[in-house]
Amino acid sequence: MIHRIRIQNYKSIRDVTVELSPVTVLIGRSGTGKTNFCEAIRLLRDLLMGGQPRMAERLTAAKPMTHPGVDVSFEVDFSVSGYDETFHYALATNIHELPIHERLSVSDGIVFAQSDARPNRSMPQAQWDALPALAIVPEAGTLALTRLPGIEFVTVALSRLTSGLGIYTFAHDVLENSKLGENGLSDNASNALGAIRALWFNPQCRRDRASLVASLKQVNSRVLSVELDSIQTPKQAIISHEFGDKILPMPLSSESSGFRRFLAHLLALYQTPPKQTLIFEEPENGIFPGALAILAEEFQATPEAGRGQVILTTHNPVFLNHFDADQIRVVEMDENLETQIGPLAPEQREALKDKLLYPGELFTVDVARRETVAP
Repeated sequence: MIHRIRIQNYKSIRDVTVELSPVTVLIGRSGTGKTNFCEAIRLLRDLLMGGQPRMAERLTAAKPMTHPGVDVSFEVDFSVSGYDETFHYALATNIHELPIHERLSVSDGIVFAQSDARPNRSMPQAQWDALPALAIVPEAGTLALTRLPGIEFVTVALSRLTSGLGIYTFAHDVLENSKLGENGLSDNASNALGAIRALWFNPQCRRDRASLVASLKQVNSRVLSVELDSIQTPKQAIISHEFGDKILPMPLSSESSGFRRFLAHLLALYQTPPKQTLIFEEPENGIFPGALAILAEEFQATPEAGRGQVILTTHNPVFLNHFDADQIRVVEMDENLETQIGPLAPEQREALKDKLLYPGELFTVDVARRETVAP
């Protein structure tokens, strides 16, 4: 999981460091920077994936209005299942997608580090500050995390920060039209047929399939299963409904928008192979209010089941009531129009733990405040 992330110079985020839990809920007024936080993590992932469209344009758009001359940078502390070591990756980059600084360390050892030898010039010239342990070391320059095969920690870190990250914002028409695809569920669930096939035709996922359908049945008691219209070349997903002693298969596209959004979240949570961190923006949107408790239970159960860390944003008081004080992070905009993120103020945290305040009342009765640290 990601234990700590520092983001600098991304839109409204000048410099924030956020400690993350197995389940973390970001709350705050509209326009304070919750989406910017999620988008910044997506930008880091897409930079490392390489070949993503419009990266230079996205990096230019990322420049903060208050400090347009600085470069976006990231620091991530994370762990990986099966490894005892703690990973730390740092990257500062410019609009040319070239690193001003890049470093990977594992526990107390540096795997590699490179930096720009001429930071004041328009085109950087990189140099190694710590050489990777390769017999033939490539020139410093482009992102090293993407081009040092043969070093296990590099491969593991790259996988963790790319295919191990799922960042989801599901539109109202999600799952109306889906296609096949690999590498888990895409950010907009456009490859849901592939995700369903991977889950349904892996014999080791039988329990996950049963759990997913059980959650759907709590939303619609007639649901029996989620199927594909073809094993080899599926064109659509099918929801089987029970009517007395008969079964009525219906195209998923004919289901309500709320049902499809609910299923999209479940597919993200139960996808195989699982992501190690899943980020959801306002998952409550368009979902039947009675299903919010079920969705919150699924989010809470995901880390415990070994299916990944969950980070989400919400504006919904009813939904927030299903999370506790230690999982909440408050997003605020300070007087300099810069995003700040931190734990709840101590007095509000204590009020929640003593049941003097319900989490949902942080939107209404006693608006959430961020813990501040004296300089």
